[in-house]
Amino acid sequence: MSSRLAALGLVVLTATAFAPEAQALDPYMWGVGPRIGTMALPGRYPLRFPNEIRDDSESDLQRVRGDVFFGVDSTYYAGAHSRVGAFAGLGLGTQFFDAHLQFEYNYVLSASAIDFLFGGGVGFGTHRFSGPGEEQLVVPYYPLRVETSGMLRDTTRAYQLTLFGQLAVPSNHFYRDFNGFEDDSVGGGLYATLGIELAVFFGDFTPPRPRGRNGG
Repeated sequence: MSSRLAALGLVVLTATAFAPEAQALDPYMWGVGPRIGTMALPGRYPLRFPNEIRDDSESDLQRVRGDVFFGVDSTYYAGAHSRVGAFAGLGLGTQFFDAHLQFEYNYVLSASAIDFLFGGGVGFGTHRFSGPGEEQLVVPYYPLRVETSGMLRDTTRAYQLTLFGQLAVPSNHFYRDFNGFEDDSVGGGLYATLGIELAVFFGDFTPPRPRGRNGG
């Protein structure tokens, strides 16, 4: 019973805190669409493989260049200056594969039909680097991301260009050499990058109209 009362109290407090904005605005803006991007720096990713791989003369793992990643992006404006979102995608490169899911928050500065956004996000993903034979390095990681974007929108569509910096914090390393021998002592490495992305959203991008005191 006490837990129900506490939950009810939390709901009432939340509704009270957001009541002025909820009463003043119509439904918020939102959108869903494709995203495509690439890593610009470093020229070859990652910055550094684990020492055990770098020092192994028989390892032929190569750092990635010419990558591309793509996926689905979604965004929801929680208010005039707050936006949350999530995106899921895949990354491809020579002997490289990545899968990721991230959640974002952005602070919004609006100028007519253009939004300028500043924020970041967190999530989880997996890198896989492949070499000849059975050699492979799999790196589950947690991305820490900062970004700045410019978004041009009309009533139902939006076009967003994003510059981002990201540090992939590895949770583990799973390494298998050319002959299929698994080495669980591999660790370290530096997985940081700067990149650029383009996203197109489809949804409702008409800013809500403020209401008068009498609801008109």
